[in-house]
Amino acid sequence: MQAIITPKQQTALIKKQAVNRLSRYQLAEKLNLSKPTVKSILDKQAPFVVSGKTFTAVNNYLLEDL
Repeated sequence: MQAIITPKQQTALIKKQAVNRLSRYQLAEKLNLSKPTVKSILDKQAPFVVSGKTFTAVNNYLLEDL
């Protein structure tokens, strides 16, 4: 399964990373994803396609505070 990371999701992830003062390494550990994957998520021009595992990890992390 593949899914799309939208610009809104990417922006929300960057904001949450900043608010929680997480490095990319810490964010990768929290999401249980590799560092290159997290770098890609944060740096790529959104929208872009990611694997289902990556999409689920990002969405679950963003929904933690709700």
